[in-house]
Formats: sequence, structure tokens, C-alpha cells
Amino acid sequence: MTTQQIVPPAQIESELLRIWDSLDKTRQMRASLFNLIVFNRLSSRTDYIRNIVQKIIDTFPCRVLFVTHDPDPSKHYLKTAVSVMASTGPSATVCDDIDIGVAGSEWERVPYIILPHLLPDLPVYLLWAEDPSQSHPLFQPLAMLSTRIIFDSESADHLIGFSQTLLSLKEQKGRDIADLNWARLDGWRNLLASTFDSKERIADLKDIQELTISYNARETEFFCHLKIQAMYLLALISSRLDWSFQSMEKKENRFCFKFDSAIKATIESSFFQDLPPGCILSMKIVTKGQSHYHFIRNPKQSNQVTVQITTHDRCSLPFQFILGKTAMGQSLVREIFLKGTSSFFLETLHQLQILDKEKIC
Repeated sequence: MTTQQIVPPAQIESELLRIWDSLDKTRQMRASLFNLIVFNRLSSRTDYIRNIVQKIIDTFPCRVLFVTHDPDPSKHYLKTAVSVMASTGPSATVCDDIDIGVAGSEWERVPYIILPHLLPDLPVYLLWAEDPSQSHPLFQPLAMLSTRIIFDSESADHLIGFSQTLLSLKEQKGRDIADLNWARLDGWRNLLASTFDSKERIADLKDIQELTISYNARETEFFCHLKIQAMYLLALISSRLDWSFQSMEKKENRFCFKFDSAIKATIESSFFQDLPPGCILSMKIVTKGQSHYHFIRNPKQSNQVTVQITTHDRCSLPFQFILGKTAMGQSLVREIFLKGTSSFFLETLHQLQILDKEKIC
């Protein structure tokens, strides 16, 4: 990134042109596939969000409009600055970066500053990096400018409020929605689909008696809601299999769920320093016919899962499944280029409202 140049809003485009003229003799190429609006409240998490944006630039060039709202009630300002962000990958692409800092009632000017600087005929994606269930005056104006809204459930206080808000946006407003934690489960969803791919395996899936999901309880400065991915996975499986939730009980570091037909599910925690916080570590399925499916993430190769399957008359050789890349930013890249909103995702959000009534997440 070049050094940010603070400029009045009216001089944003002229200053970008000046910067590009100064880079004319370099072999960098200016490019944009879409517009990316990012909103966050000023905090220690702001740098983390910026790092996610850099990962996007490394994969796909775009024009970034980064809005930071200072929640300090004693402050009142509107600052705009411009720079260019370069890919750190092998490509020589460089992208426009428009930074908007705002405090106090000046937020009302933000949509009017953004609108003239959206590149025409390109999609507009909004990364709303705050809890959508908490009202904010900028949400609706920025959402109206956007083709697709991407959230990070890590920022939400509770999954029940988060899921209710997203469902309302889709069902009442018709907005395409996405969540980074849902995208982070992409590998595990593919693993389930590839494992239960025959009539025999599907019959086992419908015959589940016990389900145990383990997640990584390594908390960091930016990740503290560590049960979210495990809850997503439980909600996905239980919604697809039409399980009827009965009750939930907390036992030490475990959450025990009971469903109809005597189905039991458990979410439990383990700790691995070198694995991503909140990631799924393992999943175990036991059927009424005593078939066992055990999926165990390799702590030394985090994108590999060992799959062990045994039935009452057969013990299959373990095999490795590759989850794919789950690095920071990759989940956002996937969500940007999806079209529409997955029906599986919507069904999972409906189930989350039921499973998280006690606000455990």
C-alpha cells in the first residue's frame, strides 16, 4: 500500500489519478473486478479487517471503500484519504483504496461520498464487519448500494439474534446474504457430501443415534465466539435430517442436545495452539445399527482430515480428505463470487434460532 494521502472528498478521484501518474513507469497494472465496501467500528479489530481485505486483493483486484466509524461520542469528524493497494502475490495488480473515517453526526454524509466513487457496471459487495442485530444508521444506506451483503458472525453477541436478522434481510428485503463462518465450513460440508454418497451411506446418515462435534477452544484477540462453526455444523445436519429439537444441557465444557427419536448430539471443546480458533477438530457419528464414522483433523496438516468408517461387519481402511484452503480471506473470496443465497444456508439459520434459544453462542 502506498502512503495514504488525506484529501477532501471532492479531490478523491483527482488524487487517485495523481498517484497513478506517479506509478506510470512501474510495471504495476490498475485493475478492479468489483467494488468492495467495508464497514467496521474503530477498534483493535480494524487491523484484522484490513488484513482480510489485503487477502482479497491478493486474489482478486477490486476498488476498496473502507469505512471506519469511531464510536467515541465526544468526537465529531469526517476524514477521507486515498492510496493504492498492491497484491502481495505473483501478479502486479494494484487497486484503489478510499478510506473514510467518521465520528458523530457526520455519518450522514458517508453514503453520498461513497456513491460517486463506485465503479459503474461492476458488482458492489458490502462486508459488514459488525453485529447486524445491533442497529446502526449506516447499515440501510450502505445495504441499498450493495449487490450482496457479507457478515462475520464472530462479531455477533448471540447467534439467535444474528440468524433472525439475516433471515429478515433475505425474506423481507430480498437481499443476498452470506456469513464468513458458514464459508469457513465449506470443506466440512464437502466432506459430508462425499462421504454419504451412496444409498447405504445415506441410510446410515438417516439412522444417526449419536453425533459428537469437537471444536478448537483457542481464543484470540479477534476470535472469542468459538462455538459458532460447531453450532453451524450441528444446525446443518439436524435441519437436513428433520430432527426435532427437545432440550439442551450444559455439562462442564460440553453442550448436550436432545432431539426426537432419542437422538443425542454433543458439542465439546479441545485446545490446539497451531490450529485456527473455533475450527472443527473432529466429528463422530454413531448409528442405531452401530456403524461408526469418525472424522479427525490432522493437527500438523490442518487441511487434512482422516476418515475412519466401521460397520457391524466391515472395517474400512482410513483415508485422507483434503479440506482445501481455509486461510484468512479465502472464505470471503468464496462468498463474494457465489450467486444468490444457498437454501441450505437459510435452512441452517432457521435451525440456529431453535438451537441457540439459551444464547450459548
